[in-house]
Amino acid sequence: MAAVAPQDMRLDALDIQQLSQLKEKITNDLQQFTQHGQQLALAARKFEESRASVSRLSEKKDGHQMLLPLTQSMYVTGTVSATDKVTIDIGTGYFVEMTSDQAQSYCKRKVEKLSESLKSVQQIVKERQLFLGNVEQMLSRKVAAARAAEAASTSA
Repeated sequence: MAAVAPQDMRLDALDIQQLSQLKEKITNDLQQFTQHGQQLALAARKFEESRASVSRLSEKKDGHQMLLPLTQSMYVTGTVSATDKVTIDIGTGYFVEMTSDQAQSYCKRKVEKLSESLKSVQQIVKERQLFLGNVEQMLSRKVAAARAAEAASTSA
């Protein structure tokens, strides 16, 4: 996501067409950053849910019966054989067996890292929104000035 550095740009030096293009670019960037932030928040929620599930599982005894999902709407009854170990998908098809405590710690670290990334993205979004407001304000001024100049030239 290429970013236009707001502090490096003098808006009053741009013409109406350039300001319109800049406004469109910033709007697109904002949409991308917002979507990225939503994806980060969703991933953090999933890891938090996983941590909570491992915590609940570790409280169960071996031999505990539970429903296991085959699909989002189909379940089968299963028996837990070991509540002290879980297998975690760590990404790109790699699975690691961990103790419940290790798995909870792993999920907690992932949530913290995702939350930090989300804060960074939220800060960028806030800065972009301010910059977009400045661009829109300057664009409005330039359009109004162009209309006033056009009206003055037609009445003269």
